Amino acid sequence: MKKQTALIVGLAAGLVAAATGLLAALGYLPALAAELIAVVAFPAFVIFIALWWNAKPGEEDIPFIGY
Repeated sequence: MKKQTALIVGLAAGLVAAATGLLAALGYLPALAAELIAVVAFPAFVIFIALWWNAKPGEEDIPFIGY
């Protein structure tokens, strides 16, 4: 995975989490559904932003970050 790909996926997950919160606040989405989506999207946001942060520019792969 390239650095740019990790950033795009991370930002997309963050955008999904923020959009569901906004939709729930406006009444277009039930609060429970927004909470469930945020619970799934937030860890993806954190993981992919961390992968982006640790990746070096260039063609090499992201290093193994452990379990």
